[in-house]
Amino acid sequence: MKRYKAREGLVLTQVCGERLLVSAGALKELCPFVTVLNETSAFLWEKLKNGATAEELEQAVAGEYEVDDPASVRGFIEDFLRQMQELNYLLTQEQGDEHEK
Repeated sequence: MKRYKAREGLVLTQVCGERLLVSAGALKELCPFVTVLNETSAFLWEKLKNGATAEELEQAVAGEYEVDDPASVRGFIEDFLRQMQELNYLLTQEQGDEHEK
């Protein structure tokens, strides 16, 4: 099972009602400088600070937004994780793997 974790040096902030994910320091060379997140994506980002699996994120969203079937948000979670990986914002680790990728 894959575990996802936010890279250190990314800051989630709010400016004029917009939730912005900003890369700081050395990450400015690896990641886009700023990305706008919607409310649910910002909620997920907060969960990724300590690391989480896709299944844990499904459960968190289901609990926060009172979704009866956590699997119904799976597509959204998968899309969010894929986009964050493409932007180089996440580290991943396979269960049992000792090193982050």
